[in-house]
Amino acid sequence: TKKMERKRVVVFGYDLTDSRQEVQIAALAGGALFCSLGFAFLQEKVTHIPGFKHYEFMTFLTTVTFTLCGFAERLLTNDAPRKAPLLDYAKLSLFTMGGMYFTNWSLNYLNYTTRIVFKSSKVVPVMLVGVVMQGRRYSKLEYASAFVLVTGIALFTLGDAGEAPRFEARGIILILLGVIFDAITANYEEKSFFHGKNCSPAEVMTYASLFGVASSFTTMVFNGSIFPAVNYAIEFPQVVYWTATFATLGYASSLFILLLIKTFGATNAEIVKSLRKVLSIVISFVVFTKPFTTMHGLGFFLFTLSTLMGIQIKRTKQLMKMKSTPMPIQMNIK
Repeated sequence: TKKMERKRVVVFGYDLTDSRQEVQIAALAGGALFCSLGFAFLQEKVTHIPGFKHYEFMTFLTTVTFTLCGFAERLLTNDAPRKAPLLDYAKLSLFTMGGMYFTNWSLNYLNYTTRIVFKSSKVVPVMLVGVVMQGRRYSKLEYASAFVLVTGIALFTLGDAGEAPRFEARGIILILLGVIFDAITANYEEKSFFHGKNCSPAEVMTYASLFGVASSFTTMVFNGSIFPAVNYAIEFPQVVYWTATFATLGYASSLFILLLIKTFGATNAEIVKSLRKVLSIVISFVVFTKPFTTMHGLGFFLFTLSTLMGIQIKRTKQLMKMKSTPMPIQMNIK
């Protein structure tokens, strides 16, 4: 009897294919959590540097780091040649940069925890844009989960509005714009790069970020913010290496998640992503001391409930997909 062929699992050049399944999932899930929590911690730490308001500069440094990480990954994995036209990547970069720019700008007016909660609501506009752009249909449970999530976000935001030292309504508008741009990005990537041209995630990240570097740099030059940002970075150099570090961790986290999906399925990856969101909020409140009100508690509860509903939805979809896949016919030869 032939042994079932195992999926190849390579993490940063280290081959885990022959390791036990428990070791593989621990390495991938642990790596994803470590990198994503490190990303959240360092990004919030940058916002606490005295007088930091240079979010355009943060966006520029992030896109530079993503581009370098993408090029390095493509070089190591021999991911060539490019499959999608540069014009498509120029269009994509407008959406990715819009999401990053408005999200980072909103941190002038919102607590970092509110940013995490709002960014997690991306599923709602993704659903709406998916209906419009791709004609998708969603179940009642998916709409119920979205409603619970929106309610939780509203309560969490009310908690911040009453108690947070840094809260302005314009921050909500900015983060909503960021989430909408992220939703358009997700649908555009899926439709134009992954389904149509079968591009690798590394290629998409590399070229979208490369155009992002050009557009963010041009924006800073034209609005005159580049010289104040450079002077600030000279005075506080940690803004450069902390941003480069959290961007690298963010890139690595996305690689771990993609490997989890490829090796153990979308449901297990969704559990890790959901745990990451919840832990990011908890760590933010513990490490960077903030008031925690009843509204925060109720909002956090509904947020967690919606997250669990999302995991169940993924599990149900995966089971339905497995049932609809025809089993291979086996010949009984005696």
